[in-house]
Amino acid sequence: MYKRTFGFVLVFLGVVMLVVSLAADILGLGNVIGIGWKQILGAVVGILVAVGGGWLASKKPNLKK
Repeated sequence: MYKRTFGFVLVFLGVVMLVVSLAADILGLGNVIGIGWKQILGAVVGILVAVGGGWLASKKPNLKK
């Protein structure tokens, strides 16, 4: 898989992780009212994955053969 494509996949997965983490109470996944530490951890990891994917996706392809 190309680095750029892998970067876009990581951005997508990071954003999904962020949204699911922050919407866990609405989705019925949380057992604590409000934002708990697991939701914060999931949101931070989601942001880091999305940023890392954005960095990979923004790199110019190496066309040397």
